[in-house]
Amino acid sequence: MGALILVRHGQASFGTENYDRLSPLGHQQAEWLGEYFAAHGLRFERAIRGALRRHRETAEGIARVLRLPEFAIDPRLDEFQSRALVEEYALATGAAPPSGREGFLQHFPEVLARWEAGVIGSEAPERYQSFQARVDAAIADAYQPGHNTLVVTSGGVIGVTLRRVLGLDITATAELMLAIHNASVHRLDWEGGKLRLTLFNASPHLDPVERIHARTFI
Repeated sequence: MGALILVRHGQASFGTENYDRLSPLGHQQAEWLGEYFAAHGLRFERAIRGALRRHRETAEGIARVLRLPEFAIDPRLDEFQSRALVEEYALATGAAPPSGREGFLQHFPEVLARWEAGVIGSEAPERYQSFQARVDAAIADAYQPGHNTLVVTSGGVIGVTLRRVLGLDITATAELMLAIHNASVHRLDWEGGKLRLTLFNASPHLDPVERIHARTFI
């Protein structure tokens, strides 16, 4: 049958000059996930990652403790430019740009809805429809019957993938994205002629009490 295992990158460096690199905790999250996969006998015939640094470092952390095929690189799995959208939303509405997770919880669903509707996004690198289309194409190419494929990517990519699989509207998709934490695992199985979600936002590698602090969102 085969499955797609989607993994969001580990914690990046929010609030620093270069967000696109893992924090020390992000590196640890990736290694713990690799250890979990190894301990439970998970095997992958294929491995694919986005082209961003945080994708590469997460893949390297997993591979440090789990034997994997060489990662193919697919830029279609890269995240959309949320900062540009948030800034354009702030200019259009007068709302202050969010400075942390609480702000994103309030503003992000509206930002995404306006982006999809074409109300904002003229200054962003791509339109929502282009983002959804490239992700759909990447996921279609990633699935290979009879093979387990590991995909290391970002929360927005996982969110719009699940939107397509579950038939969600844009508001529900935004709420879903906000729930996806770092180094989380999402599984899609091919059943009944289509991909079905069989696991969402799992992080058993972070379940031990001493690791509860490591369940992060940004």
